[in-house]
Amino acid sequence: MIVQENYILNERDFIRTYSDAGCYVVRDGVSYTEANDPAELGRTYTEGELMPEEETDLSDKAEAYDILMGVSK
Repeated sequence: MIVQENYILNERDFIRTYSDAGCYVVRDGVSYTEANDPAELGRTYTEGELMPEEETDLSDKAEAYDILMGVSK
């Protein structure tokens, strides 16, 4: 579902738009992970495709770090 949150930044109203289902938000054929727009623009978004999950887990990153630091197993 599309979620919109209002907030104020430097005395100006903004709207943050994102999907609570992990989907992209889409406007005019362009997909975004989230959108932050001035409220006066009145932009609307739809849900797009599901965003991919992170494919690299932490152990892969730790192993790469060890290799780069010369501490290979």
